[in-house]
Amino acid sequence: MILAQVQQFYESLGHHPRHELDTFQRYFPHDYSLNEIDDETAQAFIAHNPVANQALLLGINIGQQVIKARRPQLLSAQHSATFGHFAQKEIGGQAQEQLCVAMVDTQLNVIGWEVVFVGTLTQVTASPREIFQRALKANAYAILMVHNHPSGNVHPSAHDLSFSQKLFQLGKTMNLPLLDSFIVSQQDYWSMVENQQLERLA
Repeated sequence: MILAQVQQFYESLGHHPRHELDTFQRYFPHDYSLNEIDDETAQAFIAHNPVANQALLLGINIGQQVIKARRPQLLSAQHSATFGHFAQKEIGGQAQEQLCVAMVDTQLNVIGWEVVFVGTLTQVTASPREIFQRALKANAYAILMVHNHPSGNVHPSAHDLSFSQKLFQLGKTMNLPLLDSFIVSQQDYWSMVENQQLERLA
């Protein structure tokens, strides 16, 4: 039962909860009763304590909606070309370097895209900690990293390669794999997995 939370709700409003809990249990004897509320039952329950009981039912309804909510799927990352073209449209034309992380679920659907760092015209300083924090917060299965080269040359620098390989190894250790690292411009993209610069994970 959720009686402990209901009791806490009434106590937070300054009500003595015993009477309120008795009323609540009379109308909603089981947890599943809250999923079957009709308008007549709701109005009858609210009438016992109009302000508090209406607020309680609204809170329960909000909780039910939150449980049903899912992150939107932006696109599938199963094919690197599809994802590369998406990343091009997002940051390929930016005048400053940006580093973004795409978060994917177990079906490789992109469920989150966040700009993690913005740098100068030629470089961006990134922290693995910040990248993985974003992914953990989103409860992601895996990540893809993307940054742009405003120069238009998408070939990775030595720093690009070493940083991506470092993230790849950290991801394996954390069981939050880096699936690929992309460099994009307005005209092109570069996938390190496609070009055998990162291991392709099964």
